Formats: sequence, C-alpha cells, structure tokens
Amino acid sequence: MYRFQYILYRICVNVIGIGFASLIMESINVKSYGALLAAALILTFFQTFLRPLLFFLTLPFQILSLGVGYMIINSMLLLLTAHFIEELVIKGFWAAFLGAIIISIVNLVFDSFSSRSAVKFYYRKGE
Repeated sequence: MYRFQYILYRICVNVIGIGFASLIMESINVKSYGALLAAALILTFFQTFLRPLLFFLTLPFQILSLGVGYMIINSMLLLLTAHFIEELVIKGFWAAFLGAIIISIVNLVFDSFSSRSAVKFYYRKGE
C-alpha cells in the first residue's frame, strides 16, 4: 500500500509541476484540467518505469556531462508525454528543457518536506 501512496504523491506533485510550468512559460500550454491530470499520470509512469532504464543505458554520457544528460532525459520524457496528450502543447526541445527544470525544482521543493526526504530540518528553541 505504501508504494501506491508514493505513486499517488508523485502524480500530485507532477500535476503541480506541469501546471506551474505552463503558468510561467508561454511555450508550454495545457488546455484543460483533464489534460493536466492525464499528463501527470503519463509523466509519472514514464518517470517510474522508463527513466531508470534510460539513465542506466546512458550512464557514461551522464558521467561525462556531469548530470546535464539527466535533464535531457527528463526533457525527452516531457516531450513524449506531450506526444500522447494532444491538449498539452510544448513548442520545441528548449521549452521542454526549461519545463523539465521547473518540474524538477517543484519536485525538489515538495520532496524536501516529504517524510521520505533525507533532508532534515533541525531547530533549537530560544535559550
């Protein structure tokens, strides 16, 4: 059951990430809430099953590019998602690249507050 909750969490964060990217970028356009949810479902599926395989297959390139290849993989997955959803329009690779960066930042922010996060916030009460 925990795995299902994590995937549901990922879908919700991707909805927020794709929505935020479409709000601040003119080159990414989502035409309806249904398309936004469908895009988040497909992108989560690709991130869960396809991204680890692509990362492993391109591992030498990942090492040589110091991680830029990881963003290229995310961009391609976002373009592939837009290919399946007609109401999600992404105008070119660079729009997908910047959209993938925005979605990654949103994921980073939400993951920092997640219970599975390795980042812990410590504070000390005033003395």
